[in-house]
Order: sequence, then structure tokens, then C-alpha cells
Amino acid sequence: MRRPLFWCAAACFTLAASLCGQQTDQETIKQLTERLAESERRIAALEQKLGMTSAAPALETTAGSPSAAATQQANVVPASDSSAEVDAKIAQAQAEARNQDMGGHNMELPGGGPTLNIRGFFDFNFGTGSIANPLDFPVYNNGCTPCGNPLTLPHTAFQSGEFDLFMTSRLSDHLSFLAEAVFGADTTNAYSIDLERYQLTYRLNDYFALTGGRFHTAIGYYNTAYHHGTWFSTAEGRPIMYLFEDSGGNLPVHTVGMSATGLVPQTGKFGLHWIAEIGNGRASNPAVFDPVQNFISDRNHKAFNLAAYIRPEWAQGLQIGGSYYRDRLYPTGFSGDSEYIASAYIVYITPTWEFLNEAVMLSDHMVGTPITFNNPMAYTQLSRKFGIYRPYFRYQYVNDRLGDPASIITGLYYGPSVGLRMDLSEYAAFKLQYNRLERDLLLPAENGLNAQIAFTF
Repeated sequence: MRRPLFWCAAACFTLAASLCGQQTDQETIKQLTERLAESERRIAALEQKLGMTSAAPALETTAGSPSAAATQQANVVPASDSSAEVDAKIAQAQAEARNQDMGGHNMELPGGGPTLNIRGFFDFNFGTGSIANPLDFPVYNNGCTPCGNPLTLPHTAFQSGEFDLFMTSRLSDHLSFLAEAVFGADTTNAYSIDLERYQLTYRLNDYFALTGGRFHTAIGYYNTAYHHGTWFSTAEGRPIMYLFEDSGGNLPVHTVGMSATGLVPQTGKFGLHWIAEIGNGRASNPAVFDPVQNFISDRNHKAFNLAAYIRPEWAQGLQIGGSYYRDRLYPTGFSGDSEYIASAYIVYITPTWEFLNEAVMLSDHMVGTPITFNNPMAYTQLSRKFGIYRPYFRYQYVNDRLGDPASIITGLYYGPSVGLRMDLSEYAAFKLQYNRLERDLLLPAENGLNAQIAFTF
């Protein structure tokens, strides 16, 4: 007698579950149908705006007949229009609606436009000492500067570094753009913004790439390997010979013009690369506010630079190269200055070791006279990494002849720098650097200590 009762109870539970399932299915169908109807109302409104159909009331469906929505959609969308065409027209309608909302000034781009990537760099310093600290501080002779700054005296101060925004965008498979905008304070404590680099590059292949804009001149190694983000460099500042023009540097480290580069065919094992550049050159008068001729050149003659380097496969981390730069300047009081800059370098960089060696000869020959100013410059830098610590040593020598009318820095500067870089994280580093700078025989040596936190964000 118990078995029939068991089967009866099982049948009742099965019937109840079936009824619940049917109720759940009906509720689900109702919800999906309502969502489909709402989507189709929006599509109908957009298509009506595009003239794809005459004015019609919004689509209506019932929960009991979900196929009615599909029938009405077929009546709204012409059979000749593919789904891709409908999507394109809907996207166009949406763009037009946004343009109207923004008064027609939101600059819609095909496909949404290229992606703009932004990287940020900043450094914050605490320095004590004289002009030897930090070494990227303007080194001026007897206070003779473009903006009238006095000779830097020993000081102790917190110092804001460069707030650097580095932007890149890929426009096509062969075309790309980069820009570098830097916010920085000067010795007047005022902030200013400089567009340090802007480069539109067409890269055909490994053998040819052409760049137009403002770029770092391919003189030596350091100038193109390290730009404005000090987080990349081991030391806290640039060598004196590579100071930026508006910090008193004598070399034309920026060029406004064109640059071409590429790998020499059939040199794969040696990795021989070539570089050819032409541009405005720097201003004839070094005391102008910005020696980089961004817009108007003070002469029709253009500067050119040729460079080459090798990266042999059999010596990973080794790079050997050189460059030759030529320009014609017209400093005040002279009929012309034929300027020649020759450089040579050997560098070896691995994740553990860093060994940089560079030499530059800057020659200014005063046209129509036997006067030639030969200004030799060099530095060497060695470092080794131990975990998160990297101690380093740099020795540099700069001898810019007194009386050279094309130079801002004049005089003899040489001496060592000793420092330690500690990587606080993958994107932040702490640097502590001591500098000693010997000068002309009549001037005392300068000393300085600088602490720096440099990071990327």
C-alpha cells in the first residue's frame, strides 16, 4: 500500500515543478520581449531620422507573440540594407546627434580616431651647495645669462624638477606621432611650458624612416638615448656638455627640421645604422631667450648632421658611433662663423653594467679671420647594479674657450660625481649624488650634494 502512495506523491511534485517552470519561462520571455521592443523603438527612431522609413509609431509587441517584433522590424529596415550598412547609418546618426549637442564642435573622427597614449615623468630634488649641484642646474660664467640671472651662489633648497608629459599616437601602419611637453620652474621661481619635442614619423621599413618636427639632434649617444624624463637615466642630471640650450648648453641638442634614419642593408651582424638630418640650427646669438629656432630662422642657410653607429650581434649591449655636424652662424661683430661639431662614443649597457664614454669637439671658425675656437668636451660614466641598488661614478671635462662669441658657457669645468640610485619600485627611484667641479685656476672648486626622487606615472 505504501508504493502507490509514493508514486502518487512523485507525480504531484513533477506536475508542480512543471507548472513553476512554465511560469518562470513565461516571465523570462516577457522580460526579453520588453527589452527587444525597447531596442527596436530606438532603432526605428534612428532609421526614421535617416529617412529609412516614413513616420511610424513606436514598435509594440505583446508578451504572447514575440515573433511580432521581428515582423515589424523587417517592415522598418529595407531588405536591400545589409546589417553592416545599418550599423554604419546608425553610427552616423549617433555622431550627428552628438555634434548637434556640442554645437558641431566635438570633432568626430572616422572609426573613433587613433589612440593617444600619455606617459608622465617628474622629479623632485633637495640640493645643497653651489652651481655644481645639481649639474643640470644652469652653469653660467660670471652671471652672463640669456635672462640676466646672477652667478649662482651656494644654496640649500627643495627644487621642483621637470613635469614631463610624453605623448604618442599611431596613425597608421607606417605613420606615428610623438610629442613631449615639459612644465618646469627656472631661477626666477616662475613656471613655464616648453614643447620640447614634436615628431611625425613615416617608417617604411627597417631601412628607412623619415621624421619631421622638433627632435633631439643625433650628436653623440646621450642626447638621443636620454630625453627629459630623469627616471630613465642612472644619474640625477645630464652631463654638462649635454645641457639643454635654455639651461646654458653650448651644443645644438634640439633641431627643428627633418631627420632620416635606417639600417644599412647586408649589415645584420654588425647592425650598422645611418642618420641624416637637416634643420634650422641654433640661433647665431647664444644670448637670446631660446636659442632653438622654432619658427623663424635668422638665416637661410641650414645646418646638417650625419651620424652612424653599430650594434653588433656578437656583443649584446655594445654600441659604437659618431657624428659630424656643420652650420653657419652670424654672431654679433663677426661676418660669419663656420661651426663644426664632431663626436665619437663607445657605450656598453646591460641590465647589470653601464659604461658610457663620449667625446665631442666643437669648433667655431670666425670667417675672414685666422681665429678658431676649439672646445673639447668629454665624460665617462660607470655603474653596476646590485639588486635595487646601483652605485655610479661620472667624470667630465668641458673646456669652452674664453672669447668664443657662439658659446654661453665659457671656461674650464671638470671633476667627478659619485652617486647611488635605489629603485624604490618598478616605476620610482631615489638618487643621491655628490658633485665636485673644478674650474679655472682663478676660481675655487665648487661642491654640491643632491637628493632626487624621479618617477613615472
